[in-house]
Amino acid sequence: DREVPVQPRCRERSSGLNAMAARAAAAIDDIDAAFDGALGLEEHFLAAGYAEGTVRGAASGQDDGRRLGCDRGRELGRELGRFRGRIDMLNALVAAGPAPRHLPERISRLLNEAAATIPTEPPAPQDEAAFEAIAELRAKMRMLDAWLGGSRLPAVEPDLSF
Repeated sequence: DREVPVQPRCRERSSGLNAMAARAAAAIDDIDAAFDGALGLEEHFLAAGYAEGTVRGAASGQDDGRRLGCDRGRELGRELGRFRGRIDMLNALVAAGPAPRHLPERISRLLNEAAATIPTEPPAPQDEAAFEAIAELRAKMRMLDAWLGGSRLPAVEPDLSF
């Protein structure tokens, strides 16, 4: 059982290989850490971009909705204003006309119903009953136009859906 002496040169070579292996392992760990950091950055920027896109999208949607609401509200206001003006004009013509100063009963009743149906306040977008009343008002105005000798209303109603 004799020990074999290790030559000093082998010992140096062995320790040099161990040092190189240790440096290679450290380099691999550094590369892994760098890739992990890069993957973390990607997730961070993705989350930040999503959050910013959500905020900007909401703001853009509100602007578009406000613009659409103003346009549709303007169309509805003009339409209701035309109806109010025509009803007032017809009532004034009847009052200023020669005796007997009255319209046939059906036309007079329809005129009064139409005048009572015109809303004085703008309807809320969610108020379906108000929009159904406006649709009935359009029908009454078309009947009134037909009885008075012709249609002056547009054939296609404006699209006021939101």
